[in-house]
Amino acid sequence: MALISLAFSLVIILPVLLFVYHQTDRLYEERIRDRVQDGERDMLFAYASGGLPALVDSIDDVIGTGAMRGGVVLVVDPNGHKIAGNLAGWPPILRTPTDWVELRLYREGQTGAELFAIRTVGLRNGERLLLGTAIEEREHMRAALLEALLAALLLAIPLGLVGGWIVLKVTERRARAIGNVAGRIAAGDFSHRLAAEKETDEFAILARAINAMLERIEELVEQLRLVTDSLAHDLRSPLTRISANLERAATTSADIQQQALEAVSLDVERMLRLISATLEISSTEAGTGRQHFEQFDLADLLRDICEIYTPVAEERGMAITLDEPEPVTYFGNRQSIGRAVANLVDNALKYGGGSISLGAADHGDRVELWVADRGAGIPSEQREHALVRYRRLEEARTTEGSGLGLALARAVARLHGGDIELLDNQPGLRAVMTLRRGPDNLSSL
Repeated sequence: MALISLAFSLVIILPVLLFVYHQTDRLYEERIRDRVQDGERDMLFAYASGGLPALVDSIDDVIGTGAMRGGVVLVVDPNGHKIAGNLAGWPPILRTPTDWVELRLYREGQTGAELFAIRTVGLRNGERLLLGTAIEEREHMRAALLEALLAALLLAIPLGLVGGWIVLKVTERRARAIGNVAGRIAAGDFSHRLAAEKETDEFAILARAINAMLERIEELVEQLRLVTDSLAHDLRSPLTRISANLERAATTSADIQQQALEAVSLDVERMLRLISATLEISSTEAGTGRQHFEQFDLADLLRDICEIYTPVAEERGMAITLDEPEPVTYFGNRQSIGRAVANLVDNALKYGGGSISLGAADHGDRVELWVADRGAGIPSEQREHALVRYRRLEEARTTEGSGLGLALARAVARLHGGDIELLDNQPGLRAVMTLRRGPDNLSSL
């Protein structure tokens, strides 16, 4: 990883350094050309104004204090004889006109050759003009720039290695933390979590996602343990009774045999209902049922449930009413929602008192269904406990039931993107199912 980081650093740095070198050299070249062109403009202006004498007079100013100070200027006649300038003669390899060329020339009074950028111009009477500026400074600049760029490149290598090493260590530390937690989870200890981080980088996002996953895994494992314990508890009693009744049926009279077999049949039916409810909750939590989503009216569903349970409520001296809602069109699993509401009504009939009311409300992006009773209610600290499967507030389990009604209702609500909430009805309990609308629901509004 450190070497990869270094490679990426070099891939980024090299083009930047080359760009800096190219731009600096180009700007210096433009500066050299500007100097020669300024000198050429001054001298041609003098030639146009006063002819050859004025041109000759301007040479000293141009190479002494003007734009081409320290440069070379030479004027020759049509035959190549020197008229004025600081060169001994016209270089034989130069033609007229010449745009730009680099040559080493000897200025008069100098013992060594210097590198010049040269330009030649033909004048109207056949004379020729040579202008040049020294570019030794440019060569020094190029050499210095190359040295600086090479030094920057050499410095980038250890810096890249250090940066890669730091990235490696940070990555190792965070990956090791994830690995340690994963190892403990694999060993069966679900209590460990990754350190909560407020950063928004990928590792922080991953840590939060893993912690959420571990919370869910721990919850599922706890539910599995609870399911196992509760199933063992709820199945042990009917199985014991079945065994006893079968022994009675084998050794007693026909009438007692009939009673024993009826008791066995009743216990088997209860166990089948328990197992069916458990399987239904598990399949609902797994998302099974989405393929049966359809458009229907929740108000009609509540009317059907109210009609079915009215005789049962009257037998128990209770009243069940429907808060007549407006039509509420919803896209979902009608059968599972009906089963969930029916479970809430069953609980209200079993534990409630006085009267039971059903209703629905449309809130645009969500709908609410509720079942309210006037019974004893559930203490606020035990309401979440009551929504977990097999969690019964009556731990002695003397009342018939499996503790799955509210759990199934919550599973159905979550299948539809919502949840269930138990509220105080003052007095009694108000169970509210929230169902979210998806794109199919919203398009129908």
